Parts: sequence; C-alpha cells; structure tokens
Amino acid sequence: MKLILRKLDVLGVFAAWVLLIVFFASLAYAKFFTDPEASAIYLVYLFGAFIGAVVMHIVLSIFNRCPHCNQCLTVQCFEKPHSALSDSWDKVVWHWFSGSVVCIHCGKRVAINDL
Repeated sequence: MKLILRKLDVLGVFAAWVLLIVFFASLAYAKFFTDPEASAIYLVYLFGAFIGAVVMHIVLSIFNRCPHCNQCLTVQCFEKPHSALSDSWDKVVWHWFSGSVVCIHCGKRVAINDL
C-alpha cells in the first residue's frame, strides 16, 4: 500500500508541473487570442486542479521517507541538500522511477522498490 502512495506522491508532482504549464499557456492564449468579455472559468478550474495536485503531494510526501534518516525524500524546505550527488528534491522526483535515488538530507542512496 505504501508503495502505491509513494508513486501517487511523485505522480502528483508531475501532475502539478503539467497543470502549471497548461495554466500559463492557457493564460497567455486567453490574453492574446480570446475576446476580453469571454469567460475564463477554465483558468480557475486549471488553477484549482494545480492546487489540488500540490496538496496531494504535500499530504502523500509523508509516506516518502528515507530509511536512513527518516526525513521526507521529496520535501526540501529551506535547507541546502546534503551533498553534490543530491541536487534538490526535483531531481529525486525526476529520477524516482529509475529504481534508486539519493536522499537530499543524508546523501545515501535509497532503493525505491525496497522502501
């Protein structure tokens, strides 16, 4: 069950990234190509979906913990990453489905399927 929640956490981050790009592209399209009096409710829905994906990531990130230091793998906050091997939380998310990532807090390699 936890493996599914971890995958949903990472997929939530990818969904948030895609929704943010689509939101700004739609905003630019609406600005330049639509009538100023036209409804822009779809922008509100897109932004709401983005916020929902971010909230989903925040809640599900609790289940993505490093077995070595017990800190969240996909949450960096304001501290700098531990080592040069771990750039930031977005690198962890980007390489999640490769099978192993480097913890941004302790710098140790974590096998994703063994969590």
